[in-house]
Amino acid sequence: MLTHQARRLNSPSLFITSNDARFFPNLRISENQNNLKFDRILCDVPCSGDGTMRKNVGLWKNFHSHMGHGMHALQLDILERGFKLLKKGGRLVYSTCSFNPLENESVVAAALSRHIK
Repeated sequence: MLTHQARRLNSPSLFITSNDARFFPNLRISENQNNLKFDRILCDVPCSGDGTMRKNVGLWKNFHSHMGHGMHALQLDILERGFKLLKKGGRLVYSTCSFNPLENESVVAAALSRHIK
């Protein structure tokens, strides 16, 4: 879906991957340069999906209030990797389809507390 939507941008410098973002490799253009950094990064992380309950009625059967606990560490690792790949002055967007603060505000607060002193 992201690839389909991104085609409308007609950008020659767009890079989309579906690999495990925690282990996104360092890229170099040549041996003499530092690792490639990105101007913009979208971290659309896996989540409990509780924000999709209206259209995903099957989620209601298995839902419990602690669903976000198991995702927090994974989401934080992905966000941390995004920070490492971001150019200074770049923009990173963190996205979930959850309303759970453990998967949203808590992840962002934990990442920012590591980087902002």
